[in-house]
Amino acid sequence: MKLHSKRGILISLLLILALAVTGCSSPSAPAPGPSDTEDPPAADFKPVEFNLCNFMAPMHPLNAKILIPWAEEVEKQTDGRVKIFVYPANELVAADKNYDAVVSGVIDIGLTLPAYTPGYFPLTSILEFPFMFSSPEQSNLAAAELFKTNNAVRDTEYKDVVVLWWGTTDLGHFLVKKPIQGVSELNGMKLRSPSTVGNDVLEALGAIPVTLPVSDTYDAIERGIVDGTMLPISTLNSFKLADVVTDILEMNMYATPLHMVMNKASWDKISPDDQAIILKLLDEFPKTIGSEYGLDTKNGYATAEKAGIGIAVPSAEELQKFKDAVEPLIEKWLDDMEAKGIPGREVYEQLKTIAKKYE
Repeated sequence: MKLHSKRGILISLLLILALAVTGCSSPSAPAPGPSDTEDPPAADFKPVEFNLCNFMAPMHPLNAKILIPWAEEVEKQTDGRVKIFVYPANELVAADKNYDAVVSGVIDIGLTLPAYTPGYFPLTSILEFPFMFSSPEQSNLAAAELFKTNNAVRDTEYKDVVVLWWGTTDLGHFLVKKPIQGVSELNGMKLRSPSTVGNDVLEALGAIPVTLPVSDTYDAIERGIVDGTMLPISTLNSFKLADVVTDILEMNMYATPLHMVMNKASWDKISPDDQAIILKLLDEFPKTIGSEYGLDTKNGYATAEKAGIGIAVPSAEELQKFKDAVEPLIEKWLDDMEAKGIPGREVYEQLKTIAKKYE
């Protein structure tokens, strides 16, 4: 009886001690919960201001009708926590320094042509291959889907930045200073080229390529440095080329790749909630920008008609000559990529397949 009583007292004391220990330790050592693995709350992020530098003129539709309204909407939807100031016309950094300036943090966001930094973006250049697309709507939707579904481009060419948008301009033609009816008449002409791909194409046609930024094209044509350029018809308005061009050889030949990228450290200053808001707004870019460039193309044709600019469409025979000239180039470009371990053929074939969906 005494033994039982002593055991009961001992057990009671142990239970009291256990409860006391548990009660004292629980506030200082809580059990792990969901909050331990969640992103920091928005309150931990300070309001931020970023700059966005692009190469376009202030009144270029992409700057005035896409980028500025987007920046305003970002500020509105984040309740002023994220402000983006847009600087057109290479105001902060030259177009060919834009990407490096983003990587280094000199600017926060940059929109430019990847072709301005030759050798950096071989897979991106596939967007520029001849006769890939028939409209800017198609090229932008196809580019967006490729970038989303194939990691090759992002993981190899854009690993140092956050890609906000990856797409193209409208489609390019030959804008020149004399009437031409067919591709064969380009032989010997000095023509402004947008890229190394364009250089190869012009050389294959017997033309003389002159690599220049689009912003220098007006002066180059006006001063006779070049006889014309490879550019979309919308540039008759956006870069005032209607003043210096007399004729167009309509080709629907190529789309020029564009990218809008952001410095990684700058992106990390934005709370996850606000990042999600920005990404949702960017989801509309491929369709919106494609449609805007489609409208700009129509306006370009209207300007050409008003200015009396001649528009020639090559015959089927002339068009086939062009295709015959560039087909070996495509094989060479892809072979060069594969020799360097770059999956060019995979990306090229996938892009062609995706493009058919959006014809």
